[in-house]
Amino acid sequence: MRALAGAILILTAEQAFAHAFLVGFPHQSFVQSILLPVSGTAAVLGMGFLVMGFFTDRKPS
Repeated sequence: MRALAGAILILTAEQAFAHAFLVGFPHQSFVQSILLPVSGTAAVLGMGFLVMGFFTDRKPS
């Protein structure tokens, strides 16, 4: 379940990064100041959850 949450957070980070550069002129600097840090934070959390999920979400053998 943690691996799935990590993958979703990584996809969210990618979408936030893409949308940061799609916003038009009047609000561009405001949106980039919000979405770029959110994108970085979501990517770091997503990678952490993904790695932790690979180690803890295995079936016991």
